[in-house]
Amino acid sequence: MSVSEDLGQIPGVEPAIRFTQDAYHTRLRRRGRTVEHPLAVARLLAADGQSPRVVVAGVLHDVLEDTEVTGEELDGVFGAEIAGLVRALSQDPSITKYRRRKAALRTQILDAGPDAAAISLADKAAKLTSLDSRPAERKLDHYRATLSEIEQRWGPSRLSELLRAQLSRWPPR
Repeated sequence: MSVSEDLGQIPGVEPAIRFTQDAYHTRLRRRGRTVEHPLAVARLLAADGQSPRVVVAGVLHDVLEDTEVTGEELDGVFGAEIAGLVRALSQDPSITKYRRRKAALRTQILDAGPDAAAISLADKAAKLTSLDSRPAERKLDHYRATLSEIEQRWGPSRLSELLRAQLSRWPPR
């Protein structure tokens, strides 16, 4: 089975996967990043019944942070709507303090709407699902705050329940 076979029936996903694979293989700027995580996010979004546009943005959600791809390039290849979702999910590297940067990211995601929120929930659930050991407490705090703020704005969802289940593996200390 190809890496994208399970997502291949969703319009626009194959080109997004090829674009992401190429960017991760030739333009990666953050060590240790692979396309497996974006694909896991896309699978969660597809299983949740999200629109093709949201699944495509899920495939691309880390490409601005992890590679040398620019927002303008995403606009040209995937259009302003998908590129806008990816931008909303990308933290501002000029904010050097972790907690401030993550708070700004949460605000950015909330301001972008429920599609960005769904991708964010899938992103965090996929990350936690792949871990065998406890993440840093500040990361867990950020994930809990993200979950809380999204549920306050749009209520619980299957994706928020999945993230909550993953977070329960590591209760607050």
